[in-house]
Amino acid sequence: MIKLFVSDLDGTMFHQGQLFEHDIEALKNLLNQGVILCFASGRLDYEIVQIMERLEGNFHRISMNGTYIYSNDGEALLDATFHPSIVAKVFDMISQDKFLIYVADNSTYYIEEKTDLVKEIEKNSSMKTVELKTLKEDLGKTITPKKYVVLGEDEDLLQLQKELQEELPEYITSFISAKNCLDIVPANVSKGSAIKILIDKLGIQPDEIACIGDAYNDISMFELTPNSFAMEDADDEVKKYASYTVPSVSEAVKIVLQIK
Repeated sequence: MIKLFVSDLDGTMFHQGQLFEHDIEALKNLLNQGVILCFASGRLDYEIVQIMERLEGNFHRISMNGTYIYSNDGEALLDATFHPSIVAKVFDMISQDKFLIYVADNSTYYIEEKTDLVKEIEKNSSMKTVELKTLKEDLGKTITPKKYVVLGEDEDLLQLQKELQEELPEYITSFISAKNCLDIVPANVSKGSAIKILIDKLGIQPDEIACIGDAYNDISMFELTPNSFAMEDADDEVKKYASYTVPSVSEAVKIVLQIK
C-alpha cells in the first residue's frame, strides 16, 4: 500500500503556469485515502508554498532539488549549503561568455546583469531575478548561495558538468534539470536523498512511496522506489528509469490507488 506520494511540479503537476483540475482532484482523492503528499521541485521554497496555498493543502515539501526539506508542520529537516571554500571557485568555473549564470539563496535568484535575453527568459518563465552587479564579491558574504543555475547549449553544459565533477567531486552535485539548464547544488543533494531523509522521519519504506516527474533531476527519485512514474513527454533517457509512463498526475494516481 502506498503511504506517500511525491510529485514534481514544473512539467508534471504545473504546466505553463497552470494546474489542471483533474490533477488537483486526484491529489485530494489521495488525501482522502490517507496517503501523505509531498512536492519535490527545483523551485525556491516560497514558490512551493504559494502553490500549496492554491491547492488549499499543507504538504511535505522538498525545494531546490533537495537543498531544503520541510515537513507539513513546518519542521526543517534539511538546509544544505556549499562548503565556503568552493563558493567563489564554482562561480569562476561557470562564468563563461556562452552561459547565463544565476545564483539562488533561500529566497531569491540573482544575476549580475539583466540583459534583454534575461528579461525575455523571465517573461516566458516563472523565474524572477534580482540584478546585482556586485554578485561575485557578495558571494559568501551577504549572499549564501544554495544553488547555481547555468543556461546554455546542452553540449556545452555537459562539458561544464564533467569539468565541475572532476574538479570538485567532494563538494558539489550537478545535473541537467531541464533542456539547456544545468543545476549545481551542494554535495549529496538530490530529490532522492531528500526523500530518504523524509521517509526515515515518517517511518516509511521505499516500496511504500510513489513518485512522479519528467526531468533528469527526478531520476534519483525513480531509483528509490519501484512505484515510479515518468511523464510521457519526458526524454527517453529519463523514462527508462521509471516503472510507468503516464500522461498526467491523475493517471498515475489511478495506478497508485490499485497498488496493494
